[in-house]
Amino acid sequence: MRFVWVDEGNDADWESPNGLDNHHMTGAFFSVREPEADLRRRLLDTKDRGKQGGCYAAWNWWPETTSDGAAFAEKVSGLVKTTIKGLPGTSNAFPKVQLNNERHEPDEILAMLRRWRQLQPQRDTSWTFESMQGGWMSPAFVSEVLSLRIRLVPQAYTGRMADLELPAAMQLEQFRGSLIAQDVVLRDLLRRGFPEGSISLFYDAAFLPPYWDGFAFTMGRLR
Repeated sequence: MRFVWVDEGNDADWESPNGLDNHHMTGAFFSVREPEADLRRRLLDTKDRGKQGGCYAAWNWWPETTSDGAAFAEKVSGLVKTTIKGLPGTSNAFPKVQLNNERHEPDEILAMLRRWRQLQPQRDTSWTFESMQGGWMSPAFVSEVLSLRIRLVPQAYTGRMADLELPAAMQLEQFRGSLIAQDVVLRDLLRRGFPEGSISLFYDAAFLPPYWDGFAFTMGRLR
C-alpha cells in the first residue's frame, strides 16, 4: 500500500507529472475538517478510480481534544459518521481512518483507542505518532493496542506541522536533516513486541525511498 495525506483544502492530484499516479499511490487520505460536501466528493472520486480512500485527523485541532484521548476519538468518529451517512459503497474499509496523536501518555493513547473501538468497532484504523517512542510502551500497552487491531504508523522524520508554512526551499533543507533511518524506527517498535505486520512507516513525501510502502506526508511535498 502507498497512501498519501492530501493537504487540507485540496483535491487529490492524480494525473499531473508530480501527481499520485506517477508515484504509484494506492490511496489518498483527506482531512476530516474539510467541508462535508468536499470530503464526500473527494472520497467518492478516490473510490471511483479504484483507489483506497481515508480520513485523517490530528489530536490538537480542537481545544477539547488536545489532552483528552477519548474526546478526540468521539470528535473524529462523529465527523466520520456524518460524512459517510448515505455515502454509497461505504464499508469497514471505506473510508479508512488515521488518528494522529503525538502525546507520550500511554493512558491517554489507550483511552483514545478504546473509545474509538467502542464507536468504530470494525473500521480500518491506524495511529500515527512521533518516531522512537517505544521506550514508554509497556508490554501491557503493546498487548492492548494489538487487541484493538490498530495499525501503527511511526513517523520516519521529525519536525512540526507548522514548519510546512516555510517556503518550499527551506522546507526541503529542514526536512532533509530531519529524516530518521527507517530500520531504526521499525526496530524501536519490534523490540517492544509489536509484530512487523502491524507497522507501516510514515515518510516525508519529499524524500521517498526508491522502494517503500506505507504513508507519505503530504501530497504537496511530492517531488
